[in-house]
Formats: sequence, C-alpha cells, structure tokens
Amino acid sequence: MTKDKILDASIDLFSEHGYDGVSIRRIASEVGIRESSIYNHYPNKQSILKAILDYYIEEMVSDEIPIEEASLNLDRGFDYFYKAGCDAFLTKLNEDKMMKITRLFFIESYHNEDVKGFLRDAIIEAPIYGWMELFNLMKEKGLIKRDCDVRQLSESFFYYGMFLLYNHFIINYPEDDEKFLKEFMEKTQRHARIIFDSVKTTEDDVIIRLESEKDYFEVEKMVRNSFWNIYRPGAFEHLIVHRLRDDESFIKDLAYVIQKGNRIIGHINYSKGKIQYQNGIVDAVVLGPVAIDEDYQNQGLGTRLIEHTLKRAEDYQYVFVIGDENYYSRFGFESASKYNIYLDGTDFNDENPFFMIKIFDSDAISKELGIFHNPDVFNVDENDVEEFDKQFEFKEKLVLEGQLGV
Repeated sequence: MTKDKILDASIDLFSEHGYDGVSIRRIASEVGIRESSIYNHYPNKQSILKAILDYYIEEMVSDEIPIEEASLNLDRGFDYFYKAGCDAFLTKLNEDKMMKITRLFFIESYHNEDVKGFLRDAIIEAPIYGWMELFNLMKEKGLIKRDCDVRQLSESFFYYGMFLLYNHFIINYPEDDEKFLKEFMEKTQRHARIIFDSVKTTEDDVIIRLESEKDYFEVEKMVRNSFWNIYRPGAFEHLIVHRLRDDESFIKDLAYVIQKGNRIIGHINYSKGKIQYQNGIVDAVVLGPVAIDEDYQNQGLGTRLIEHTLKRAEDYQYVFVIGDENYYSRFGFESASKYNIYLDGTDFNDENPFFMIKIFDSDAISKELGIFHNPDVFNVDENDVEEFDKQFEFKEKLVLEGQLGV
C-alpha cells in the first residue's frame, strides 16, 4: 500500500538525516510518487512523524505481558520474570524498523517538542509506571521490602536501560545492532539482579500486608495450628476465618497477614457485628480472630499486627474485642460495660472484663443499654468443623487443663 510505503520511507530518511533534514519532496521521490500524492494519505510532514511514533507504541504494547502472567512469572523466580519481559522487549526492538524509530526519537528529542513529549510520556513515564505496578506486586508477594520507594526503585531500574540505548543510538552510532542487543540483554539482566538483591526480602524480614486469595489455605492452616487444643479440644477459629470471607460482615480492607520470607506467620480479621439498643440496631466492628504461628509466638508479632490494623480501623469510631483484658488494655481497650454495652448472653450485672471496646470517637457512643451480637458466622457447628478439618493434616484433639469449661 502507498501509505505504508510512505511511512517506511519516512522512517528510513528521518532516522538517517533527521526530521528537519527531510522534505515531503524527498519522501515522495524515495517512494516513487508525486509529492501531491502524499497529501492523499498525510496532511503534512508532522502527521507522518505522529504516525511513526504511534506505530512504535502500538508495536511495543501489542505483546505486552499482562499483569496476571507477570504475577505467574514472578512465582517462578525473579530471573525468569525479568528474562521473559526482556525477551518480549528485545524481540520487538530487534526489528530494523523499530531500531530506526528508536534512533529517530532520541535524535529529535533535542529540538522537536512533539518528540520530546513522546519520549517523556510514552518511552519514559509509561514504562516507569508499569514497573511501579510490578514492584507493588512484588511487595504484595513479599518478594521485596515493604518500605522501599517504588518510584525511586523503578527509576533506578529503568534508567540504566535508557542510558544503554542512548549510548548506542547517539554516542556510539553506528555500531553493530545485533551485538548491541545481545550486550543489552546481558548488562540489563546483571543490573536488574543488583537492584533486586538490594531490596529483596530475606528470611529475617517480616512484612505486614493485606491478605490475598492465594493466602487463604495457608492462613487457615496456620490459624488452625495456632488455636489447636488451646481453648477447647481441637479448634474452630480456622472455619470462622474461612466463612468470614464470603460473609457480608467481613471487612476485607482490614484482613492482614504477617509474612516472613515466603511463610505466613500471622493473621487478623475484622468484621461487623450489631449493637441492639432499645430504639434500633447499629453496626459495630469486632476484632478477631487474630493468630500468630505457633513457632513465632511471644515475639511481639501479635502486637505489631494489632497496632498496624487498629490505625486503619479509626474510621469505624470504635472496635470491640473478646479476649484477655491484660493483653488488650495495652492497645487502649477497656471494659465495654463501662459504656453500658454487654456481650449477648452475659449477665448485665457483671463487668465482663473480657469484652472490651476501643473508642476512636467518644461522641459515637450511646449512653443507653446496648447488647452486642457477634456476626452469625461466628456460630459454628461441631459437625461442620469435623467436615472442614478433613482437608488438613490429622491432629489429635486433647482435653487439657485451662481450656474453657475444664
């Protein structure tokens, strides 16, 4: 097609002589058509340049690895992940036409405002935002430290490749493209490894992050083990955790895990119960279950997890918890009976110190008698627990001193 021939000829001429050094007449001569014929396809030379830049981006993103596939590649290891992305990029760049356009936008960025904007927005900023998304994904997976600055990390990661491209197309031009691309792969891969090693998590690193779907079974197994034979023979808290995720009371944005290396060692849930007043019912947030892996208890990890999530729960005005008053008082919890609120099924004449409240907004608390009801999902049947436990390894149920009712 004539339009394609015009585009190809323009790429060759612009990359060799510069945009300003090529006229419409020269392009027409190269294609073998009259100058006026070009205007049937492109209104001016600037529109040809725009079409070239649009073509470049279209080609680069046509086989872009989606975030879901990138996530799977990350699970196979960072080296595999990086090589997959680099292979896709270099396969496109290896095309003669794409190499010429790359040289073109490096040259023209010095004095062509349109090309400068294209280089800034499409070639630099867009990939950096893409890398930021990927580094955030690495944080979620616990592959890199949670406190690293993903913007700075992405810039450090990306700019080295831009420097190599600039060196090739401007400083060292002309040089063998095939040799350059081979060295580009090797150099950027080594650089990527240096950057990644500087921020990757180690076995000693502990991160707190939101729970994701891939964590579900590991979380349930950890919760089961941490509660096993503590309050009763066996445990049922892992079934509550399992059912909560599909319950309307579940607060997904407050479901956090603690991860050490690749292992989930802590978990916390929040959900919405109800306070029944004489004049109506209001929602009320309750903390729990919260669990720390049996191998990591008494190391302050539960404290870190509770403090981390309570800061994110302040918009809910107040939070209830059922547990050891000596432990939870350190987080600002106090007896709910002080505010005339009692746990359903308990005696209103008793203080019930194990049922506590942490108040963020004192104006939100009513002075009238209130009865707190846990979400219905907290009520579990022993037969359901037995059935649910079949997917986990066998553990012996024991009646031990100190359990509820023993």
